[in-house]
Amino acid sequence: MKKNTTILLAMALCFQAAFADTKPIYKIWDGRDMPGNVSMLPESQREDGKEFRPNVVRTPYLEFFKAESEGPTGLVIVCPGGGYSMMAYQHEGIEIAEALVKNGISAAVLAYRVPENRDGALMDAQRAIRYVRAHAKDFNINPDKVAIMGFSAGANLSARASTQFDAVAYKAADAIDKFSAKPNLTGLIYPAYCDNQNFEKRWYGIRSDEQAYDKKYALAPDLKISKDTPPAFLVETQPDPYVDASIAYYLALKKAGIPACLHLFDKGKHGYGLRNKTDLVSQWFDLYIKWLKHNGL
Repeated sequence: MKKNTTILLAMALCFQAAFADTKPIYKIWDGRDMPGNVSMLPESQREDGKEFRPNVVRTPYLEFFKAESEGPTGLVIVCPGGGYSMMAYQHEGIEIAEALVKNGISAAVLAYRVPENRDGALMDAQRAIRYVRAHAKDFNINPDKVAIMGFSAGANLSARASTQFDAVAYKAADAIDKFSAKPNLTGLIYPAYCDNQNFEKRWYGIRSDEQAYDKKYALAPDLKISKDTPPAFLVETQPDPYVDASIAYYLALKKAGIPACLHLFDKGKHGYGLRNKTDLVSQWFDLYIKWLKHNGL
């Protein structure tokens, strides 16, 4: 484990040096036996100028971005996408965290286990929420104002964390796990696999009848929405191949009486983050900030 930790820290330091903006990194399972499976592959990443994409994460961590504030702020845990096979860490992680900080909200980017480790990723997301609450005083955050947001597969992970917070994903490791794993708010930006059809297609290769309305917008079976599910903010574009995921999640929230905002735009490809500057969907982040503040974060 020590060798893996050294590799991880070397990766993070190289990346941070490249972008000249070092942020503290917290290993969320540090000193504890991490539950679940870990990839047998060595830690690896791809860097190509403006991008940093971890392909294998064995030691999950949070990279913390602190907003300047005398009093405690809200905090958003950011989950980059990547199909659960890698992570688009730069444009769906760091760039989002930096934008949140500019708006007075602290952020922490979650590097969860990849590749192909959905169970481990959920454990990491639950642990991350508990971790920041356990260290709320150190981070100068309000433990009752912890949101989670994600992009594509990271949004799917955020949805799972928001609907399975009371499920026992792993055996408690220490006092940190006494804290609640339920986020106060959920942000889903072009989420994937939240509808049953894309869920079955991705994980089982099944193609369902796309003409039947009740099947087209059926919720994925691993998302259990109830009256206790956190309010959500969703963003989608009509050309996105995963557009039905947002609609399915929204309809399930509506049925349960959970406050939700669904913003559906006419143009914009999947995976834009904050880099789409031309289409109307470029306004999504400003709307998200207003939504967070409207909800007390």
